[in-house]
Amino acid sequence: MIGQRIKALRKEKKLTQSQLAEGIITKSMLSMIENGKAETSMRSLREIAKRLDVSVQSLLVDPREEDLQKIVEEIEYTQGGLHSWEDEAVQKALLPYVDVEMNSVWQGKAYTLLADSVFYSGNQQQLLEWYDRAIAVFERLEEKEELIMARISQAFYLLMWNRFDEAIERIDTIELIDSRSMKTKTRVEFSMLMVFRNMLYDDDLPGAIRRLEDTLDYMKRTKMYYRVDDVYRTIAICALYLKDEAAIVDALQKAKQYTNFTDDVTMKIRLAMTEALYAIEYRKTELLHQQIVVMNQLLDGNAEFIAAFEMSKGVYFALTGETEAARKSFLKLLEHHEQWAKHGFVDQAIYFEGLLIGTSHGCGDEWVPLIEREVGLFPEGRFRSHLMSLIKKIKG
Repeated sequence: MIGQRIKALRKEKKLTQSQLAEGIITKSMLSMIENGKAETSMRSLREIAKRLDVSVQSLLVDPREEDLQKIVEEIEYTQGGLHSWEDEAVQKALLPYVDVEMNSVWQGKAYTLLADSVFYSGNQQQLLEWYDRAIAVFERLEEKEELIMARISQAFYLLMWNRFDEAIERIDTIELIDSRSMKTKTRVEFSMLMVFRNMLYDDDLPGAIRRLEDTLDYMKRTKMYYRVDDVYRTIAICALYLKDEAAIVDALQKAKQYTNFTDDVTMKIRLAMTEALYAIEYRKTELLHQQIVVMNQLLDGNAEFIAAFEMSKGVYFALTGETEAARKSFLKLLEHHEQWAKHGFVDQAIYFEGLLIGTSHGCGDEWVPLIEREVGLFPEGRFRSHLMSLIKKIKG
């Protein structure tokens, strides 16, 4: 790549190979460098840059890399928010940069963003291939943290797809690394991956809570806080299934303190959704109504379909006897099933339970066969057995 830039600049300056090489290296050596068949020393590179009237850095850095960095940073900045890039926009922006040799960490990051952008298309193979390409780049550049994060993301997706054996292979590879040497962000993401495994496959919710509490202790010790709201919300969800109301309330309160401090709208929406789940489980209709109002205000007219919001509305209307309004929300939730069917099993379990609550309150039952079929694909454990027991009660 350096050779190509030297060649392009030489031609731009209207210099022959002999003129550029004179007194620095031989003409044949310059030709080999320009054609990627040889590398130049830093001393020679400095002299070539001086004769071309450019900086050494401009020869070392592909100008496309700077453009790619800006795009990647912009996409990453909006990720997880209400105004994140559409998948098609991500692909349109990044695809021109992925099939050229750049040997850059930004190209590796571009591969991970492209992988994430095909998740909702259901193209599992393409997603894994993009991550494989990212992993190859990070390994070559010895970017340890980026490499671990890419492996974690790949394992997350495999767990969501119920490809457990493949996920465990990747998790085993990550576990060989001493977590104490990981940076805070990486360590928290790895911890969340292991919690996901505890919840779905090991059916060990107390173990998941202990791991989450250890993660919080680690953040307190290092004074580096990352995804604190998600950690507390996950503790609340685990406690919800353990029917430990005191632990739920405590976790939600601590999450609320953090989100109030950061004043992050997206965090507040996620927290309101989690508090709505608590209200649904304990049939606290007034609290559920409050959280729906909060979500509506925070979304501020955002037209994007959000499954948890629609499910919460449906359950509220069902619990308060507004059957037609409830049915309307449940049908809208069902209409978008293809979208949220690609979420993790925990999210799907929550939406399915909302629909089953609707059925138990006379809002319809046409979704029951779908739920029974989908839940049959869940891994053995708490989520599957809980939903199957609800279906059994409904079917009488």
